[in-house]
Amino acid sequence: MKTKFYVVLLIIFISLNIGLGSWGLTESSEARYAEISREMVLSGDYLHPQLLGIEHYHKPPMTYYITAAGYKIFGINEFGARFFLSLALTLQILLIFKIAKLFFKDEKIAFASGLIYFSFPLALIAARNLTTDSYLTTFILWSIYFWLQLKQGNSVWYFYGFYFMLGLAFLTKGPVVILPVLVFIGCWKLMNRVKFQFSIHSVLGLLLFIGISASWFIAIIIDQPQLWNYFIEDQIVNRSMNAEQFHRSEPFWYYLAFAPALGMPWIVFLSIGYVKKYKLKLERVKEERILLYTIGTLLVLFSVFSSKLILYILPIYPFIALLGGYVLVRFPESHKNLYIKIYGVLFGILLLGLIVIGFLDTIAIDLRLAIPLIFLIVGSGFYFMEYSNLNTFFRLLYLGIFFSISLLLTYALFGAENPDKINSIKEVVQYLKDEKGEQLDKFVVYDYLLPSASFYLNEDIITVYNTNFNAKRETKFQRDTLYKSNYLEYNRPKDLDRFKNLLKNENNVLIYRKKTPLNDSLQYLLNNFKNVKEMGKWVIHY
Repeated sequence: MKTKFYVVLLIIFISLNIGLGSWGLTESSEARYAEISREMVLSGDYLHPQLLGIEHYHKPPMTYYITAAGYKIFGINEFGARFFLSLALTLQILLIFKIAKLFFKDEKIAFASGLIYFSFPLALIAARNLTTDSYLTTFILWSIYFWLQLKQGNSVWYFYGFYFMLGLAFLTKGPVVILPVLVFIGCWKLMNRVKFQFSIHSVLGLLLFIGISASWFIAIIIDQPQLWNYFIEDQIVNRSMNAEQFHRSEPFWYYLAFAPALGMPWIVFLSIGYVKKYKLKLERVKEERILLYTIGTLLVLFSVFSSKLILYILPIYPFIALLGGYVLVRFPESHKNLYIKIYGVLFGILLLGLIVIGFLDTIAIDLRLAIPLIFLIVGSGFYFMEYSNLNTFFRLLYLGIFFSISLLLTYALFGAENPDKINSIKEVVQYLKDEKGEQLDKFVVYDYLLPSASFYLNEDIITVYNTNFNAKRETKFQRDTLYKSNYLEYNRPKDLDRFKNLLKNENNVLIYRKKTPLNDSLQYLLNNFKNVKEMGKWVIHY
């Protein structure tokens, strides 16, 4: 079983890296993290993250450091930005496998749990979107694995490994890391009737955690003491309880409604399994209850928080995968055959979608790559459904794996050919570079934040903020006024005058979204540009 798992894990890792750099950075989150990391590498300043020349303290720096390492190894490009995301997802699958072995003492459950996690759409989305969430989940799982090793009576060094990984997780996203770990440990202790105990190792471990997690915060606050209130009030209290000011507020039911969809189709399988189990009045084992309580508690707690983005709940899904592995092993054969047919339908939908896309004028697709992909989808689907000699357990899991791989390859194919559909401006920047060449002077973005423009141009751009929250920057921590050359506020008379002068230079480029055109009072200045072009949601004057 272990050998099979590692072979599958290698196939997954290879698949995750196929075409990884073929599509452009997506706005705004991925582009933001990629550009901050690029500026960090170019400046050599690893203490003060900067976005478009303005210091950016919204998140601790671990994701920037990891991405910067990718640039050092593979160069400053999309592959370099995303490589460690592929490694992170691979590690998550491996850690879930190892955690399940410790937790259930059953290698078959462990095998199923790891592969079920890879089948979750949310896990795939996180591995294709450069944010903090995939790295955070990796460190959380690593810490839980070390803690479970310690509970097995293994070396006390696992205790320090637990706190070390917690510290790295804190440096990835701040205090939120504590929540999934404490909830799981609390549920484990409650079910096992174990009290919290402290020893000298507890004290030393806590000191290690505090030392790692607080290191960057201490260094940055010593340099700029005013950041203390900013971290506490803005980034912790307001993001949790007053997310309206960050435009991330959602109703309480938001996660309850969308979480099941991002765990498809295994959420359906699990739900059916539990309905059957309830009817048969089967008793729940201790490990099962721990996972159920952990999942339910975390879902409620995340729902209480005001700030909500769908990737925030990624740390819940490893626990769902563990529960899924446990339930799958106990599914009757008739259920597994039904679920195999459901995957057959999903393969059919994906195949039909690829064929239909080939006939649409609004979506581009490279047939030289699409046709082999179609054959892969058809071949893998039919093989595991009809011709494989494997038992239903392995057939179902392998169908899930190859369906996820098919989704990854389809997205790479789609994203590379349709940048406007995935909110990437790589094609726009390349068009302007081809048209203007060395004559391209200033790249001016009106009322929107476009960090990937700077990434692809490899030079500074000018952002003009008017009313769009997306374009507003925090400048209160700037230690000089150099940023003012690249950041203008429309409502400031001096900045408005400079903006007008920029529009008078025909070697400059102006870009804005169709739905937020330039104010009528400045439309006459567009006559200074010889050309205008619409590309997707963008209007370009040059």
